[in-house]
Amino acid sequence: MVTYTHTFPLSDMISPADGGWNFSPYNEYSLNEICFFDIETTGLSPDTSNIYLIGAGFYEDEYFKVIQWFADDYNSEKDMLVSFIDFIKSYKVIMHYNGAAFDIPFIQKKCRRHRLNSAPLGNLKSMDLYKSLRKYAALLNLPDKKLKSFEKYIGLDRDDTFDGGQLISVYAEYMQNKYLIKETDMLLKLLLLHNYEDITGLSQVASLLFLKELANLPVTVNNISPSEDNSDITVTYNCRLCGNYNFASEIPVSDTGKSIKISFSMNRITLTIPVFTTTLNYYFTDYKDYYYMTEEHTVMHKSIAVYTDASVRRKAKKSECYVSREGIFIPVIKAGCFSSNVHIFRKDYTSKNYFIELNDTMYENTDWLLTYYRQAVY
Repeated sequence: MVTYTHTFPLSDMISPADGGWNFSPYNEYSLNEICFFDIETTGLSPDTSNIYLIGAGFYEDEYFKVIQWFADDYNSEKDMLVSFIDFIKSYKVIMHYNGAAFDIPFIQKKCRRHRLNSAPLGNLKSMDLYKSLRKYAALLNLPDKKLKSFEKYIGLDRDDTFDGGQLISVYAEYMQNKYLIKETDMLLKLLLLHNYEDITGLSQVASLLFLKELANLPVTVNNISPSEDNSDITVTYNCRLCGNYNFASEIPVSDTGKSIKISFSMNRITLTIPVFTTTLNYYFTDYKDYYYMTEEHTVMHKSIAVYTDASVRRKAKKSECYVSREGIFIPVIKAGCFSSNVHIFRKDYTSKNYFIELNDTMYENTDWLLTYYRQAVY
């Protein structure tokens, strides 16, 4: 086994040193409690293949460092595992990309085979960036959910051009050349490069974890204005993303052909909300307190309805306990985010589209506008 160490100034990377990383795990743990890791193997199954490289990344003062344990022979796997397990004992959080499905089970099975205790790995808070970020690939217009695609989005360019599968034959050639006393330096460089670029890339892609907490971003209302034809209103918010990222999303309002549009930039969030001039229904939640008036086809509270003829009333059903209102409405996504005194309207009882009546006071109510943003991105 040979150990290699690489040092990168945080000032040259996208890192928590830039500030604004107010999201998990960076708002829960200090940097010296967080590490990253990735493994390279000779195949997909721990039963028939081996680990030939383990890399781990960590913060130290103003630097990000990567340590790599490399199997320069066919007998180093146990030593690599011992060194890695001993290393992670100093940390509380370990981050990886698809490690929950591949790297961690692979290491654990290899530890059992070598009669090693892998408990220190299981004791860490494990964060799989693949699981955390994959649902945002479409939001960021990525072609796939690979680590390299997220890296490219945040502006990282790799020197490495291989994937893990392609490097299996590179490692085989390295080992063959070593025993034949041939040139190995270039092959070794390729093997190490791929692994440490995975780790340095992973540590920077972690900046996108703020996407999980868009609803909790510290934002302030900047401006609200209707369009010239009053077909929508635009609200802008001031914010600070943890990088110069730009992306947009649309939330369709089903069966209307319109969408709520949200765009994000480094310091600005813009929310474009469609406006509907129509008649909608407000459904009473306490429908058991109402009677349905069969001749008038309306509902009446029982405190008043008891004075009417019993032959023209019956207990109201949920679907008919409403009042209709003609007005100007805007759609909402999470109706439950608003206070109980905000009436939620629907086209009919089975509709999944929810609306709030728009009025002049909303243009000046910053608390309401902040709530609207948070329910839209929740």
